[in-house]
Amino acid sequence: MDLFERRQWRNGGLLLLVAVLVLLAWWEPGHEMASAVSPLLDVDPVHVRRIRVERPDQATLVFERRAEHWAMIAPESGPANPVLMRPILHLATLRCPLRYPAATLDQAALHLDPPRLAVRLDEVWIRFGDRAPAADLRYLQAGDVVYLCPEGVYALLRGAAAGFLAPALEMPAPLDRGER
Repeated sequence: MDLFERRQWRNGGLLLLVAVLVLLAWWEPGHEMASAVSPLLDVDPVHVRRIRVERPDQATLVFERRAEHWAMIAPESGPANPVLMRPILHLATLRCPLRYPAATLDQAALHLDPPRLAVRLDEVWIRFGDRAPAADLRYLQAGDVVYLCPEGVYALLRGAAAGFLAPALEMPAPLDRGER
């Protein structure tokens, strides 16, 4: 075997190794499961009519759907910011592949009992606990199951109540016809 053939074999082997590494990186544990994991709740966000967010040491937020728009009814009242309502409604469709029976966990240690905060979408509650130590995930409990879910909406729900109101549209002052 001459030098050229050895290099071809070595390059072919390296190419095969790269292909295997790419395949392993693409097929990580849980990657395939994520598409098969059912949503956090059996609730269609389109049909949710009322949202309640109970936050210890902060005012409880209450939102109501009025026609196609959301309104905050407590602690302040007015049209709710639709950009901020989307992630709250998205909680119902959140897919969290890591789940555990709630009875097998120390819920007090995870701050699920009492929760850090609780969200009620119509009649279904989601309780928020602590963050997982080594990941950007948070413990959420819905029914008898505790999930490890992306951190996303927790900081939003801890924000100031007034921030959930839609910004008022300000009309520009009319131009003075004498100025040009």
